[in-house]
Amino acid sequence: SLSRALEHAGDDEHLAAGLTLVQQELLGALARAGIESYSPEGEPFDPNAHEAMAQHPVEGAETGTIVEVYQSGFRHGETVLRPARVVVAA
Repeated sequence: SLSRALEHAGDDEHLAAGLTLVQQELLGALARAGIESYSPEGEPFDPNAHEAMAQHPVEGAETGTIVEVYQSGFRHGETVLRPARVVVAA
């Protein structure tokens, strides 16, 4: 949600700066707890770690490759807490 808020902060530099600080603090706290964010663009699609939101033909991309990440995922070690939401090449 913080990432989406940052996208819509527009020209309000103070709002964007505040949201960025909150996001950095949250990601830092998660990292200290062993939780990491992942963005799998360019990787092969894995239904255990990714949620396909769409599938499109993409010139130059191998079928089954993640070509866009809508939302990063989170994991704790090898355990996926939230799958990354992605677009997969058809």
